[in-house]
Amino acid sequence: MTIPPSLNGFYASPVAINTDKKWIVAVIDGDILVVSGARSSGPVIDSDGTDLLKFFCERRITLGQWQGRDCEVWELLPEAAATEGFTMIELRTLLMSAGDEEFSLACRAVQLLDWQDKHRFCGSCGELNIASGSEHALECKVCKINNYPRISPCIIVLVTRGDHCLLARNPSWPANRFSALAGFLEAGETAEQALHREVFEEVGVEINNIRYFGSQSWPYPGQLMLGFIADAVTDDITIDGIEIAEADWFRYDNLPGIIAPPTIMSGRLLQQYIDESTLTYG
Repeated sequence: MTIPPSLNGFYASPVAINTDKKWIVAVIDGDILVVSGARSSGPVIDSDGTDLLKFFCERRITLGQWQGRDCEVWELLPEAAATEGFTMIELRTLLMSAGDEEFSLACRAVQLLDWQDKHRFCGSCGELNIASGSEHALECKVCKINNYPRISPCIIVLVTRGDHCLLARNPSWPANRFSALAGFLEAGETAEQALHREVFEEVGVEINNIRYFGSQSWPYPGQLMLGFIADAVTDDITIDGIEIAEADWFRYDNLPGIIAPPTIMSGRLLQQYIDESTLTYG
C-alpha cells in the first residue's frame, strides 16, 4: 500500500503494511501509558521499548501508519501501569502537551477500543459480532450486517461582534472558565442549521456570515468537532439556564481568566480571532 504524500504523517487504515518497527499506543481503561520523564515521546511508544508490555496485552488493533511505520493500539491489563519506566496519563491531560497527529492517534486508539466494547453483539439479532479482517467493521454472520465506528458530528462556533466575542460557561465549570458555544447536530440537520439553532437556543443570539475554520477529533466518546466563526446579527443575550449558566461579550484583549489552550478547537478559534483583532484594532 502506498501512502499519499499529503498524508505522510498519520494515515488512518485498518490494514498493516508490515513494517519492521511499529508505533504503539498503550491504553489502560481509557487512559494512556507513556514513557516516563525526559524520554517521553507523548502517547506513541517505539515498539523497541515494548518488550515488557507485550505480556500485559489483551487486544491489538491496527490504527494505520504514522511516519512510515505501522501503528497499533494495545489494550493492556491494569497491572501494566506499574511497569518501570512508564507513567499513566489521562487523555484530556494529553491535549495540553501532544501534537495534533499524536493526539489524533490517541483519540483513534481510545475510540476504536470503546466502539468494539459497545458493539460486541448484533443490535438486530443479538448474535456475537466478528471483527472484519479487511476493514474496521464488526460483522454479524447471521444478519449479514456490518457495524462501523460511530462518529457524532458537533459544531463549535465563536460568535463575534467587532472587537468583542461571545463566550459562555457551562454550569459544571469553575466560575471563571469560558468557551465558545458548541452542540451536537440533530438528525437531518446541516452544520449551518445546527449553528443557527444552537446559538439561538443557548444564548438567544442570531448569527450570519458563517465561516468554516477547521475540525478536530474529540474522543468523548466519539465526536468530530467542526469549528466555525460567525458574526452576530443581534447582541442581546438570553441564556437557557440549562446548558449555559453565564454568557457575555468579551473584548479580544480582555478575556476571562480560564479559556481553552490552542491545542483545543475552542482555543484555536479564540487565537485566530485574537490575532485578527490585534491587526485590525491594535
